[in-house]
Amino acid sequence: MKKMDGSAMPQDINIVHAWGGWFNNSYNLTLVRDDKLQIGGWGDTYTSPIRFDLVGLPATVDSAYLYLYALPSGSANPSQVSLWPITSVWDPATVGWNNFPSTSSGYYWPVSTAVNTWRGYTISGWYADWKSGVRPDDGILIWPYNNDGTQRFDKFVSSKSTDDGHRPILGLTFTPTLEFKMPLPGGYSWLVTNEVGGYECMGQFPWPDAAHQGNNYFAIDIAWNNSGGVYGQYNTPILAAAGGKVIEVGGGNNNGDLNGFYVVIDHDSDGNINTGFTTRYLHLNQAAARANGALLSVGNSVNQGDQIGIMGTTGKTLDGNPTSTGVHLHFGVRYNNGGSSTISELTKVLMEGLLLKSYQTECTIDPVTGIPTGRIRRYSSTLTPTGY
Repeated sequence: MKKMDGSAMPQDINIVHAWGGWFNNSYNLTLVRDDKLQIGGWGDTYTSPIRFDLVGLPATVDSAYLYLYALPSGSANPSQVSLWPITSVWDPATVGWNNFPSTSSGYYWPVSTAVNTWRGYTISGWYADWKSGVRPDDGILIWPYNNDGTQRFDKFVSSKSTDDGHRPILGLTFTPTLEFKMPLPGGYSWLVTNEVGGYECMGQFPWPDAAHQGNNYFAIDIAWNNSGGVYGQYNTPILAAAGGKVIEVGGGNNNGDLNGFYVVIDHDSDGNINTGFTTRYLHLNQAAARANGALLSVGNSVNQGDQIGIMGTTGKTLDGNPTSTGVHLHFGVRYNNGGSSTISELTKVLMEGLLLKSYQTECTIDPVTGIPTGRIRRYSSTLTPTGY
């Protein structure tokens, strides 16, 4: 992975989100990170390690599953999937058959011939141990339990595949603490340009972006670009993600106005920013206002879908440097006025049915230079503007 300037992108698990690949004891002794994971062999042995980024995910869940999308393996018989928790630190650049990660006792599942479909493997206990610190978060080794020397293979889509709808999934079930909509008009998908935690795939800025760290960890940048080509760069309405009351509004585009024009909505409507959930909408093009142009004031009630501003690129540091480098919405969520990665209530917030951590950037890559050329990952909104 490279940045726009051609330098290497850091390979922190927080950036990559999922490490994975395969190696065997014969022809590929070191990790191969291509479009598949595979286990089995034909007189040799293939195995696949995988690890997920768990920062900002719920500490307690009802269940946790590893979902893998099974691919055909030609004329080979299926192997038998077994999962083993990895207990040693490993690096994708150095792990392999001769630098094999250590594991502890695992489980195996019945042989499955199902392909072109998802297979789910429960890992609830391991997930709980990872999040509590009882077990190190070093991932899972996928191993062929039945490798009898005949031609046996199981193949799965990997996190490096261009088939992003079938990449490995860490599936969690839990009771959400808050559910709301994407704060942009529904019926379109919108381009995500910076993630929870401050990573963006172009590598334009130092990682992690300080504007998405600390108290602003649970913040996402969404650009004006959308699937319908509507509204344009300077007319995209920002909508209330959920109902509540305006608790902060103001800002500007003068030196020291770091947030630009902005508005904060209190979703328990008690008038206290230090209790309950708030959502933050930064870098508006002008003072926060309703669809009819009426300026918003502290104490105003808003319903989900009410217009609260227009997307912009306002904001400056004390010395006059811009804090926004393009038209976008910086959308943040806080609980008790805190937004750090360890606040349990925020780890279970859902937007359009997805965890905030699930909104990730992805770029097209030049096949020759390996340099990212543009962001491509969009997410859909279902929020209907009220027109108010």
